[in-house]
Amino acid sequence: MAAAEIARSAPAARFAGTARLAGFELEFRRRSVRWGGGAADIVASPGGEVWGVLYELGSEELAALDVREGAGVAYRRVRVEVEAGGERVSAETYEVIEKEPVEVPPTPAYAALLLGAARERGLPAAYVAALEGRVEGLGRTAAG
Repeated sequence: MAAAEIARSAPAARFAGTARLAGFELEFRRRSVRWGGGAADIVASPGGEVWGVLYELGSEELAALDVREGAGVAYRRVRVEVEAGGERVSAETYEVIEKEPVEVPPTPAYAALLLGAARERGLPAAYVAALEGRVEGLGRTAAG
């Protein structure tokens, strides 16, 4: 979601706004070697929702993101329908291929990046607060 992170892999990507993915929850179901802790995933959950960001990407940017996200190895690209600006929009996102059986706490650096991006991009305050609580709860579980 973070502008600086997208710019590293896909500098020509254009921010197109925020979006809501219904029927899923954000969980940390991947143990990331790069981050040394849990990484975000979408997991089907009736009544759930995940807020995120839409970008318009060309094929070169999408290929670069595939490399960054480990498409085909760590994550797979999936087509979803999201709500953006009051309309239903077809989009693509990444989903963990082999999910951990339980959530893996994210590192403080990863959590800060995720939460910072959520605030930077203007995701709903209630969603950001819930996400912050989830990250803090996982951190307490790991420490205790």
